[in-house]
Amino acid sequence: MPLVLDLIPVSARRQLIDLGRQFGYADVVAQAEQTLGAASRFASEIAEHGFIHDDVDQLRDALGLLCERTTRMSSDHLKAKRTSQAYVGAMRVGKTARQRAQAILHIVVQRLAMSGDPIEVEAARAVSAMLQQTESSRGEPARLASQLDQLRAALSMPRVDRAAMSRGGPASQQELAAAAEALRRAARIDPASQAAEPPPPSVRDPELLELDLLCGFIVELVRDARRAARSAARARRSQAIASAFELTMLYACVDGGAADTEPVPSTEG
Repeated sequence: MPLVLDLIPVSARRQLIDLGRQFGYADVVAQAEQTLGAASRFASEIAEHGFIHDDVDQLRDALGLLCERTTRMSSDHLKAKRTSQAYVGAMRVGKTARQRAQAILHIVVQRLAMSGDPIEVEAARAVSAMLQQTESSRGEPARLASQLDQLRAALSMPRVDRAAMSRGGPASQQELAAAAEALRRAARIDPASQAAEPPPPSVRDPELLELDLLCGFIVELVRDARRAARSAARARRSQAIASAFELTMLYACVDGGAADTEPVPSTEG
């Protein structure tokens, strides 16, 4: 079925535009081409893990529309559609802070659970449940910022704070707070509403909004492809599948590396 942008629900359009405006069209095009190339090699493998032929077709159609729209626009006009290095950098720092806090809390949970103290055991259960909710942000700055807030709250819980004191807990709390603030600032998120503020009309005219929508649509698709590829890589014990779908084109603009650092599932079992 051909891609028809007008059929995308309003709420979903807003989310895709908010996502797409963080990335430059050239980076999105390059990533889409890389993902399509990987899909031509591993179509059957990723289809078994959720990313089917119809998804590949949608990605190809969206890429075609994006290229068609950009060829009709002047280079001066397209200068406003660049990948936000502040956004990518904030995501990188946020995920690093999340990983550190999760490492500390996982160890603390084990220690509290084995303490024999009913209060500490209950605290361990609460933190363990929270950790499961902070495993993935799907690359959404609002979700990641919220996860950082949750982790900071967990580190400050009674008994947890004491156990984490000598394990880097206080420094991690400071890092989490700073990273969450940077994320909200980079993505223009109001902490009270947790909603991304729409860009000023003078900055995002209708043509650029359509590019934002297409870019957001493509970014969601390539992320889905990567997710399926990582699952397939684990099932088949083939790191090559996961590597082929990494988002190196989207995130290479900061420090020459990928900002999306969610761990690749081990292929060793």
